[in-house]
Amino acid sequence: MSVSENHGKLNRRALLLGAIFLAGGAAALTRFARQPSVSADAGPVFSPDQFALLEQVVDTMIPATDTPGALDAGVPAFLRDMLANWGSHESHAQILAVLDSIEMQAWSRFGASFLALPGERRLEVMRNLDADAVGRQDPAYGKFKWLVLVGYYQSEAGATQELHYELVPGAWRACLPLAEVGRASAV
Repeated sequence: MSVSENHGKLNRRALLLGAIFLAGGAAALTRFARQPSVSADAGPVFSPDQFALLEQVVDTMIPATDTPGALDAGVPAFLRDMLANWGSHESHAQILAVLDSIEMQAWSRFGASFLALPGERRLEVMRNLDADAVGRQDPAYGKFKWLVLVGYYQSEAGATQELHYELVPGAWRACLPLAEVGRASAV
């Protein structure tokens, strides 16, 4: 078999992509795949008002404390980029529906938009919505929360400042109090 005949079967790029996938880097594959450009006809993923709402929602979900919050970690931009370059139209519609339900919850409970509410009221809106959506096992809300958490913990701030990385964890102990360890470990 000559080299030219073998060319269609295996090449360096296919080998590298296969190695990355086997090493658990399936999320990294999107970096190597050709990304379709977002057409001008499709418009932006979020309107400016929706993006402002998204920023405040994720800031309410993961606020800045002694560690960076979701805004510091760039979670809104992560969600925008994921929906623009990777997400399906269905995922985009689900995320927009979640944002709409948050806004409707704010109007029905307090007679104002989510952005106009003070922090305590925003937290109350999110708690009520969370209890309702989790109780109904709403897949759109579950996807939204998952994307927020993925965006946060895959950011540099989430992975290095929120989580604690220990290169060599030491002896195996099956069960120990979290207070003894501190923060959870990043892998």
